[in-house]
Amino acid sequence: MSFARTLFIVLPMVAAALAVLIFVADRIHRRPIVGAGLVMCAIGFVPVWVMIPFEPNVPPATLACFLVILALLPGFSWRLTSGDFMVATAWCLVGLSVAAGSPLNYVLSDVVFGALPAYLAGRLLVERLGLRRMAEGLAVVWIVVAVLALFEAVTTINPFSYITVHNNLYEEWAPPLARGSLTRVEGAFGHPIALGVCLAAGIPLILATRWRPGYRIAAGALVLGATIPTFSRSAIACAVIAVILSLMQVHTNIPALWRMGFLTVLVGVGSVLLPYVLGVFDSAGREQEDSAGYRGDILVLVRQLKPLGLSSAYQKVGDSVAWGGYSSIDNHLLLTALRFGWVPVTLLMVGLLVYGARAFVQRSNPAQIALLSLIPAYGTVAFITQIGTVVWLIAGMAASAQVSVLLESRNNTAGGGVGVVAGHDNPWNRIRSRDRSRRAFTDQEARSATHSAGGTGAGSH
Repeated sequence: MSFARTLFIVLPMVAAALAVLIFVADRIHRRPIVGAGLVMCAIGFVPVWVMIPFEPNVPPATLACFLVILALLPGFSWRLTSGDFMVATAWCLVGLSVAAGSPLNYVLSDVVFGALPAYLAGRLLVERLGLRRMAEGLAVVWIVVAVLALFEAVTTINPFSYITVHNNLYEEWAPPLARGSLTRVEGAFGHPIALGVCLAAGIPLILATRWRPGYRIAAGALVLGATIPTFSRSAIACAVIAVILSLMQVHTNIPALWRMGFLTVLVGVGSVLLPYVLGVFDSAGREQEDSAGYRGDILVLVRQLKPLGLSSAYQKVGDSVAWGGYSSIDNHLLLTALRFGWVPVTLLMVGLLVYGARAFVQRSNPAQIALLSLIPAYGTVAFITQIGTVVWLIAGMAASAQVSVLLESRNNTAGGGVGVVAGHDNPWNRIRSRDRSRRAFTDQEARSATHSAGGTGAGSH
Protein backbone atom coordinates (compact mmCIF):
# COMPACT_ATOMS: atom_id res chain seq x y z
CA MET A 1 0.00 0.00 0.00
CA SER A 2 1.41 3.37 -1.02
CA PHE A 3 2.11 6.15 1.48
CA ALA A 4 -0.49 8.42 -0.14
CA ARG A 5 -3.18 5.75 0.12
CA THR A 6 -2.28 5.12 3.76
CA LEU A 7 -2.69 8.82 4.51
CA PHE A 8 -6.00 8.84 2.64
CA ILE A 9 -7.27 6.12 5.00
CA VAL A 10 -5.65 7.25 8.24
CA LEU A 11 -6.22 11.01 8.13
CA PRO A 12 -10.05 10.84 8.02
CA MET A 13 -9.98 8.40 10.96
CA VAL A 14 -7.72 10.74 12.94
CA ALA A 15 -9.92 13.71 12.08
CA ALA A 16 -13.06 11.83 13.16
CA ALA A 17 -11.41 10.78 16.43
CA LEU A 18 -10.33 14.37 17.15
CA ALA A 19 -13.84 15.61 16.40
CA VAL A 20 -15.30 13.10 18.87
CA LEU A 21 -12.75 14.08 21.53
CA ILE A 22 -13.48 17.78 21.06
CA PHE A 23 -17.22 17.14 21.29
CA VAL A 24 -16.88 15.05 24.48
CA ALA A 25 -14.51 17.60 26.03
CA ASP A 26 -17.02 20.35 25.28
CA ARG A 27 -19.83 18.35 26.92
CA ILE A 28 -17.64 17.78 29.99
CA HIS A 29 -16.85 21.49 30.17
CA ARG A 30 -20.55 22.36 30.02
CA ARG A 31 -21.74 19.48 32.21
CA PRO A 32 -18.94 18.15 34.44
CA ILE A 33 -21.14 15.27 35.60
CA VAL A 34 -20.53 13.79 32.13
CA GLY A 35 -16.83 13.75 32.93
CA ALA A 36 -17.47 12.11 36.29
CA GLY A 37 -19.54 9.41 34.63
CA LEU A 38 -16.91 8.88 31.95
CA VAL A 39 -14.12 8.39 34.49
CA MET A 40 -16.19 6.11 36.76
CA CYS A 41 -17.39 3.96 33.86
CA ALA A 42 -13.86 3.68 32.47
CA ILE A 43 -12.72 2.43 35.87
CA GLY A 44 -15.60 0.08 36.51
CA PHE A 45 -16.42 -1.34 33.09
CA VAL A 46 -13.34 -1.13 30.84
CA PRO A 47 -10.66 -3.77 31.50
CA VAL A 48 -7.10 -2.54 31.74
CA TRP A 49 -6.06 -4.58 28.70
CA VAL A 50 -8.32 -2.52 26.41
CA MET A 51 -5.73 0.02 25.28
CA ILE A 52 -4.89 2.05 22.22
CA PRO A 53 -2.63 -0.17 20.08
CA PHE A 54 0.44 2.07 20.07
CA GLU A 55 2.91 3.55 22.54
CA PRO A 56 2.60 4.81 25.15
CA ASN A 57 0.15 2.19 26.45
CA VAL A 58 -2.11 4.37 28.57
CA PRO A 59 -4.90 2.68 30.60
CA PRO A 60 -8.49 3.55 29.57
CA ALA A 61 -9.29 5.20 32.91
CA THR A 62 -6.20 7.40 32.60
CA LEU A 63 -7.31 8.51 29.13
CA ALA A 64 -10.69 9.48 30.59
CA CYS A 65 -8.91 11.46 33.31
CA PHE A 66 -6.81 13.30 30.73
CA LEU A 67 -9.96 14.23 28.81
CA VAL A 68 -11.53 15.62 32.00
CA ILE A 69 -8.37 17.64 32.70
CA LEU A 70 -8.39 19.04 29.16
CA ALA A 71 -12.01 20.13 29.57
CA LEU A 72 -11.95 21.53 33.11
CA LEU A 73 -8.42 22.79 33.77
CA PRO A 74 -8.97 26.19 32.06
CA GLY A 75 -11.60 27.01 34.71
CA PHE A 76 -9.61 25.77 37.71
CA SER A 77 -9.62 28.17 40.66
CA TRP A 78 -6.02 27.37 41.73
CA ARG A 79 -7.05 27.45 45.38
CA LEU A 80 -4.52 25.01 46.84
CA THR A 81 -4.25 23.28 50.21
CA SER A 82 -1.35 21.96 52.23
CA GLY A 83 -2.30 18.51 50.89
CA ASP A 84 -1.80 19.73 47.33
CA PHE A 85 1.65 21.07 48.20
CA MET A 86 2.56 17.84 49.98
CA VAL A 87 1.56 15.71 47.00
CA ALA A 88 3.31 18.06 44.57
CA THR A 89 6.46 17.94 46.69
CA ALA A 90 6.40 14.14 46.69
CA TRP A 91 6.03 14.11 42.91
CA CYS A 92 8.88 16.57 42.50
CA LEU A 93 11.07 14.32 44.63
CA VAL A 94 10.07 11.39 42.44
CA GLY A 95 11.14 13.43 39.41
CA LEU A 96 14.46 14.26 41.05
CA SER A 97 15.01 10.58 41.78
CA VAL A 98 15.76 10.11 38.07
CA ALA A 99 19.02 11.95 38.69
CA ALA A 100 19.73 9.45 41.47
CA GLY A 101 19.33 6.46 39.18
CA SER A 102 15.57 5.79 39.02
CA PRO A 103 14.49 4.72 35.49
CA LEU A 104 12.46 7.37 33.68
CA ASN A 105 9.82 4.81 32.67
CA TYR A 106 8.93 4.33 36.37
CA VAL A 107 8.25 8.06 36.69
CA LEU A 108 6.17 8.02 33.52
CA SER A 109 4.09 4.98 34.49
CA ASP A 110 3.62 5.80 38.19
CA VAL A 111 3.18 9.59 38.04
CA VAL A 112 2.73 11.05 34.55
CA PHE A 113 0.34 8.34 33.33
CA GLY A 114 -0.82 7.21 36.77
CA ALA A 115 -1.13 9.38 39.85
CA LEU A 116 -1.07 12.84 38.24
CA PRO A 117 -4.07 12.57 35.85
CA ALA A 118 -6.23 10.72 38.40
CA TYR A 119 -5.47 13.25 41.16
CA LEU A 120 -6.15 16.25 38.91
CA ALA A 121 -9.38 14.71 37.59
CA GLY A 122 -10.69 14.17 41.12
CA ARG A 123 -9.59 17.66 42.09
CA LEU A 124 -11.29 19.34 39.13
CA LEU A 125 -14.51 17.33 39.19
CA VAL A 126 -15.20 17.92 42.88
CA GLU A 127 -14.46 21.61 42.50
CA ARG A 128 -17.14 21.87 39.81
CA LEU A 129 -19.66 19.35 41.15
CA GLY A 130 -19.19 19.27 44.91
CA LEU A 131 -18.12 16.17 46.79
CA ARG A 132 -21.55 14.69 47.38
CA ARG A 133 -22.70 14.88 43.77
CA MET A 134 -19.42 13.32 42.71
CA ALA A 135 -19.97 10.63 45.34
CA GLU A 136 -23.41 9.92 43.91
CA GLY A 137 -21.93 9.38 40.45
CA LEU A 138 -19.40 6.96 41.93
CA ALA A 139 -22.11 5.22 43.96
CA VAL A 140 -24.25 4.43 40.91
CA VAL A 141 -21.32 2.85 39.06
CA TRP A 142 -20.08 0.99 42.15
CA ILE A 143 -23.54 -0.51 42.74
CA VAL A 144 -23.60 -1.88 39.19
CA VAL A 145 -20.05 -3.22 39.63
CA ALA A 146 -21.10 -4.92 42.88
CA VAL A 147 -24.17 -6.51 41.25
CA LEU A 148 -22.01 -7.82 38.39
CA ALA A 149 -19.50 -9.18 40.92
CA LEU A 150 -22.23 -11.07 42.79
CA PHE A 151 -23.57 -12.36 39.46
CA GLU A 152 -20.08 -13.59 38.64
CA ALA A 153 -19.82 -15.24 42.06
CA VAL A 154 -23.05 -17.17 41.49
CA THR A 155 -22.57 -18.11 37.83
CA THR A 156 -18.73 -18.06 37.54
CA ILE A 157 -19.29 -16.06 34.34
CA ASN A 158 -17.22 -12.91 33.98
CA PRO A 159 -18.51 -11.05 30.91
CA PHE A 160 -15.45 -8.79 30.83
CA SER A 161 -13.13 -11.74 30.23
CA TYR A 162 -14.81 -12.16 26.83
CA ILE A 163 -13.51 -8.75 25.73
CA THR A 164 -10.57 -10.19 23.86
CA VAL A 165 -7.60 -8.03 22.95
CA HIS A 166 -4.49 -9.83 21.79
CA ASN A 167 -1.80 -8.25 23.94
CA ASN A 168 0.32 -9.12 26.95
CA LEU A 169 -2.05 -7.44 29.39
CA TYR A 170 -4.94 -9.65 28.27
CA GLU A 171 -2.86 -12.76 28.78
CA GLU A 172 -1.79 -11.55 32.22
CA TRP A 173 -5.08 -10.25 33.67
CA ALA A 174 -7.97 -11.91 31.81
CA PRO A 175 -7.61 -15.53 33.07
CA PRO A 176 -9.63 -16.23 36.25
CA LEU A 177 -7.98 -16.97 39.58
CA ALA A 178 -9.03 -19.47 42.20
CA ARG A 179 -8.67 -19.78 45.95
CA GLY A 180 -9.01 -23.35 47.05
CA SER A 181 -11.71 -24.89 44.84
CA LEU A 182 -13.58 -21.61 44.25
CA THR A 183 -13.14 -19.13 41.43
CA ARG A 184 -12.59 -15.60 42.70
CA VAL A 185 -14.54 -12.71 41.19
CA GLU A 186 -12.66 -9.91 39.49
CA GLY A 187 -15.06 -8.12 37.11
CA ALA A 188 -13.38 -5.64 34.79
CA PHE A 189 -10.52 -5.14 37.25
CA GLY A 190 -8.42 -8.09 36.12
CA HIS A 191 -7.69 -9.32 39.65
CA PRO A 192 -9.83 -10.10 42.74
CA ILE A 193 -7.71 -7.88 44.98
CA ALA A 194 -8.11 -4.91 42.62
CA LEU A 195 -11.88 -5.36 42.49
CA GLY A 196 -12.22 -5.77 46.26
CA VAL A 197 -9.98 -2.84 47.22
CA CYS A 198 -11.67 -0.48 44.73
CA LEU A 199 -15.12 -1.49 45.97
CA ALA A 200 -14.02 -0.88 49.57
CA ALA A 201 -12.74 2.59 48.64
CA GLY A 202 -16.20 3.55 47.44
CA ILE A 203 -18.10 2.65 50.64
CA PRO A 204 -17.43 5.90 52.59
CA LEU A 205 -18.51 7.94 49.58
CA ILE A 206 -21.65 5.85 49.09
CA LEU A 207 -22.63 6.31 52.75
CA ALA A 208 -22.08 10.08 52.41
CA THR A 209 -24.40 10.67 49.43
CA ARG A 210 -27.61 12.68 49.71
CA TRP A 211 -29.82 9.62 49.38
CA ARG A 212 -32.18 8.46 52.09
CA PRO A 213 -30.43 6.60 54.93
CA GLY A 214 -32.01 3.28 54.03
CA TYR A 215 -30.85 3.50 50.42
CA ARG A 216 -27.32 4.42 51.45
CA ILE A 217 -27.08 1.58 53.93
CA ALA A 218 -28.46 -0.91 51.41
CA ALA A 219 -25.96 0.26 48.78
CA GLY A 220 -23.09 0.14 51.28
CA ALA A 221 -24.07 -3.36 52.37
CA LEU A 222 -24.29 -4.49 48.74
CA VAL A 223 -20.80 -3.20 47.95
CA LEU A 224 -19.42 -4.68 51.18
CA GLY A 225 -20.99 -8.03 50.30
CA ALA A 226 -19.43 -7.94 46.84
CA THR A 227 -15.93 -7.87 48.36
CA ILE A 228 -16.45 -11.26 50.02
CA PRO A 229 -16.33 -13.47 46.88
CA THR A 230 -13.02 -11.86 45.97
CA PHE A 231 -11.64 -13.90 48.90
CA SER A 232 -9.05 -11.22 49.47
CA ARG A 233 -8.21 -10.63 53.12
CA SER A 234 -6.96 -7.13 52.41
CA ALA A 235 -10.08 -6.14 50.46
CA ILE A 236 -12.51 -7.51 53.05
CA ALA A 237 -10.59 -5.81 55.88
CA CYS A 238 -10.62 -2.50 53.98
CA ALA A 239 -14.37 -2.78 53.39
CA VAL A 240 -15.15 -3.47 57.05
CA ILE A 241 -12.91 -0.61 58.18
CA ALA A 242 -14.60 1.68 55.65
CA VAL A 243 -18.03 0.91 57.11
CA ILE A 244 -16.94 1.37 60.71
CA LEU A 245 -15.03 4.60 60.10
CA SER A 246 -17.88 6.04 58.03
CA LEU A 247 -20.52 5.31 60.65
CA MET A 248 -18.32 6.95 63.30
CA GLN A 249 -18.20 10.26 61.40
CA VAL A 250 -20.75 13.05 61.85
CA HIS A 251 -20.79 13.93 58.15
CA THR A 252 -22.39 10.59 57.27
CA ASN A 253 -25.63 12.03 58.65
CA ILE A 254 -27.29 8.64 59.19
CA PRO A 255 -29.59 8.46 62.24
CA ALA A 256 -28.20 6.58 65.23
CA LEU A 257 -30.90 3.91 65.00
CA TRP A 258 -29.96 3.16 61.39
CA ARG A 259 -26.27 3.01 62.29
CA MET A 260 -26.84 0.59 65.16
CA GLY A 261 -29.12 -1.53 63.00
CA PHE A 262 -26.54 -1.65 60.22
CA LEU A 263 -23.74 -2.64 62.59
CA THR A 264 -25.95 -5.26 64.26
CA VAL A 265 -26.84 -6.84 60.91
CA LEU A 266 -23.20 -6.62 59.85
CA VAL A 267 -22.07 -8.48 62.96
CA GLY A 268 -24.84 -11.06 62.58
CA VAL A 269 -24.21 -11.76 58.90
CA GLY A 270 -20.46 -11.67 59.49
CA SER A 271 -20.70 -14.31 62.21
CA VAL A 272 -22.56 -16.56 59.76
CA LEU A 273 -20.24 -15.98 56.81
CA LEU A 274 -16.96 -15.95 58.72
CA PRO A 275 -16.68 -19.75 59.10
CA TYR A 276 -17.37 -20.14 55.36
CA VAL A 277 -14.77 -17.56 54.36
CA LEU A 278 -12.21 -19.01 56.76
CA GLY A 279 -12.97 -22.44 55.34
CA VAL A 280 -12.13 -21.17 51.86
CA PHE A 281 -8.86 -19.74 53.13
CA ASP A 282 -8.07 -23.02 54.90
CA SER A 283 -8.81 -24.99 51.74
CA ALA A 284 -6.24 -22.84 49.94
CA GLY A 285 -3.74 -24.37 52.33
CA ARG A 286 -0.18 -23.85 51.25
CA GLU A 287 -1.09 -21.10 48.78
CA GLN A 288 -2.40 -18.82 51.52
CA GLU A 289 0.53 -19.52 53.84
CA ASP A 290 3.06 -18.89 51.07
CA SER A 291 1.34 -15.62 50.15
CA ALA A 292 1.41 -14.33 53.71
CA GLY A 293 4.96 -15.52 54.24
CA TYR A 294 6.15 -13.88 51.02
CA ARG A 295 4.75 -10.50 52.10
CA GLY A 296 6.77 -10.83 55.30
CA ASP A 297 9.94 -11.96 53.55
CA ILE A 298 10.14 -8.98 51.20
CA LEU A 299 10.37 -6.58 54.16
CA VAL A 300 14.09 -7.38 54.35
CA LEU A 301 14.43 -5.05 51.35
CA VAL A 302 13.80 -2.08 53.66
CA ARG A 303 17.49 -2.28 54.59
CA GLN A 304 18.45 -1.48 51.00
CA LEU A 305 16.32 1.63 50.57
CA LYS A 306 17.86 5.00 49.74
CA PRO A 307 16.52 8.40 50.84
CA LEU A 308 16.08 9.31 47.17
CA GLY A 309 16.65 7.22 44.07
CA LEU A 310 16.69 3.62 42.96
CA SER A 311 17.37 0.96 45.58
CA SER A 312 20.58 -1.05 45.40
CA ALA A 313 18.36 -4.17 45.38
CA TYR A 314 17.35 -3.42 41.78
CA GLN A 315 18.23 -6.21 39.36
CA LYS A 316 17.39 -6.36 35.65
CA VAL A 317 18.07 -9.28 33.37
CA GLY A 318 16.66 -8.78 29.89
CA ASP A 319 13.04 -7.64 30.32
CA SER A 320 12.75 -9.11 33.82
CA VAL A 321 13.12 -6.98 36.94
CA ALA A 322 13.75 -8.28 40.46
CA TRP A 323 14.47 -6.66 43.81
CA GLY A 324 17.03 -8.52 45.85
CA GLY A 325 15.91 -11.76 44.24
CA TYR A 326 12.17 -11.06 44.68
CA SER A 327 10.38 -10.78 41.34
CA SER A 328 7.10 -9.47 42.77
CA ILE A 329 6.64 -6.82 45.48
CA ASP A 330 3.13 -7.10 46.92
CA ASN A 331 3.50 -3.93 48.96
CA HIS A 332 2.93 -0.61 47.21
CA LEU A 333 4.64 1.53 49.84
CA LEU A 334 7.74 -0.65 49.72
CA LEU A 335 7.71 -0.85 45.91
CA THR A 336 7.48 2.94 45.60
CA ALA A 337 10.31 3.39 48.09
CA LEU A 338 12.43 0.88 46.17
CA ARG A 339 11.86 2.77 42.94
CA PHE A 340 12.15 6.38 44.14
CA GLY A 341 13.45 6.39 47.72
CA TRP A 342 11.85 6.44 51.15
CA VAL A 343 11.56 10.25 51.48
CA PRO A 344 8.60 10.69 49.03
CA VAL A 345 6.82 7.73 50.62
CA THR A 346 7.34 9.11 54.13
CA LEU A 347 5.90 12.44 53.02
CA LEU A 348 2.71 10.78 51.78
CA MET A 349 2.45 8.68 54.96
CA VAL A 350 2.58 11.89 57.00
CA GLY A 351 -0.41 13.06 54.97
CA LEU A 352 -2.29 9.89 55.92
CA LEU A 353 -1.45 10.51 59.59
CA VAL A 354 -2.93 14.00 59.29
CA TYR A 355 -6.11 12.53 57.79
CA GLY A 356 -6.22 10.05 60.66
CA ALA A 357 -5.98 12.87 63.20
CA ARG A 358 -8.77 14.76 61.42
CA ALA A 359 -10.97 11.68 61.49
CA PHE A 360 -10.31 11.27 65.21
CA VAL A 361 -11.59 14.80 65.93
CA GLN A 362 -14.52 14.48 63.47
CA ARG A 363 -13.09 16.98 60.95
CA SER A 364 -12.52 14.65 58.00
CA ASN A 365 -14.47 14.43 54.77
CA PRO A 366 -15.74 11.17 53.20
CA ALA A 367 -12.92 11.01 50.64
CA GLN A 368 -10.34 11.23 53.43
CA ILE A 369 -12.12 8.40 55.23
CA ALA A 370 -11.94 6.35 52.02
CA LEU A 371 -8.17 6.81 51.88
CA LEU A 372 -7.81 5.85 55.55
CA SER A 373 -9.90 2.72 55.08
CA LEU A 374 -7.38 1.42 52.52
CA ILE A 375 -4.44 1.43 54.94
CA PRO A 376 -4.36 -2.41 55.10
CA ALA A 377 -3.98 -2.49 51.30
CA TYR A 378 -1.12 -0.01 51.01
CA GLY A 379 1.27 -2.43 52.68
CA THR A 380 -0.09 -5.73 51.36
CA VAL A 381 -0.86 -5.22 47.67
CA ALA A 382 0.69 -3.47 44.71
CA PHE A 383 -1.35 -0.87 42.83
CA ILE A 384 -2.29 -3.24 40.03
CA THR A 385 -4.81 -2.47 37.25
CA GLN A 386 -7.28 0.22 38.44
CA ILE A 387 -6.26 0.48 42.12
CA GLY A 388 -3.84 3.34 41.62
CA THR A 389 -6.34 5.34 39.57
CA VAL A 390 -9.04 4.93 42.22
CA VAL A 391 -6.72 5.85 45.11
CA TRP A 392 -5.36 8.98 43.45
CA LEU A 393 -8.77 10.01 42.12
CA ILE A 394 -10.13 9.91 45.68
CA ALA A 395 -7.02 11.73 46.94
CA GLY A 396 -7.83 14.57 44.54
CA MET A 397 -11.45 14.54 45.69
CA ALA A 398 -10.32 14.76 49.32
CA ALA A 399 -8.10 17.76 48.62
CA SER A 400 -10.81 19.57 46.67
CA ALA A 401 -13.40 19.00 49.41
CA GLN A 402 -10.92 20.37 51.94
CA VAL A 403 -10.73 23.61 49.96
CA SER A 404 -14.43 24.21 50.59
CA VAL A 405 -13.89 23.78 54.33
CA LEU A 406 -10.93 26.19 54.37
CA LEU A 407 -12.78 28.82 52.38
CA GLU A 408 -15.82 28.45 54.60
CA SER A 409 -13.71 29.04 57.70
CA ARG A 410 -11.97 31.99 56.04
CA ASN A 411 -15.17 33.66 54.88
CA ASN A 412 -17.17 32.63 57.95
CA THR A 413 -20.07 31.63 55.72
CA ALA A 414 -21.92 28.43 55.01
CA GLY A 415 -22.36 29.05 51.29
CA GLY A 416 -18.82 29.77 50.14
CA GLY A 417 -16.06 27.47 49.12
CA VAL A 418 -16.35 25.08 46.26
CA GLY A 419 -19.94 26.11 45.69
CA VAL A 420 -18.75 29.56 44.65
CA VAL A 421 -16.48 28.03 42.03
CA ALA A 422 -19.18 25.69 40.83
CA GLY A 423 -21.73 28.47 40.62
CA HIS A 424 -24.15 26.90 43.10
CA ASP A 425 -24.37 26.31 46.79
CA ASN A 426 -22.37 23.26 47.84
CA PRO A 427 -24.24 20.95 50.27
CA TRP A 428 -20.88 19.83 51.71
CA ASN A 429 -20.37 23.33 53.16
CA ARG A 430 -23.73 23.25 54.90
CA ILE A 431 -22.80 19.92 56.49
CA ARG A 432 -19.44 21.25 57.61
CA SER A 433 -21.14 24.34 59.08
CA ARG A 434 -22.97 21.92 61.41
CA ASP A 435 -26.33 22.07 59.64
CA ARG A 436 -26.91 18.32 60.00
CA SER A 437 -30.59 18.33 59.21
CA ARG A 438 -31.98 16.39 56.28
CA ARG A 439 -32.41 19.70 54.41
CA ALA A 440 -28.64 20.06 54.39
CA PHE A 441 -28.48 17.19 51.91
CA THR A 442 -30.83 18.79 49.40
CA ASP A 443 -30.27 21.62 46.99
CA GLN A 444 -32.88 23.75 48.74
CA GLU A 445 -31.76 26.77 50.71
CA ALA A 446 -32.00 26.40 54.47
CA ARG A 447 -34.59 28.69 56.03
CA SER A 448 -32.95 31.80 57.40
CA ALA A 449 -33.04 32.78 61.04
CA THR A 450 -35.12 35.80 60.06
CA HIS A 451 -37.80 33.56 58.62
CA SER A 452 -37.70 31.30 61.67
CA ALA A 453 -38.33 34.29 63.88
CA GLY A 454 -41.20 35.44 61.70
CA GLY A 455 -39.36 38.62 60.63
CA THR A 456 -39.11 40.20 57.22
CA GLY A 457 -36.19 40.21 54.87
CA ALA A 458 -35.20 39.99 51.27
CA GLY A 459 -36.68 36.54 50.97
CA SER A 460 -40.13 37.69 52.09
CA HIS A 461 -40.85 39.65 48.94
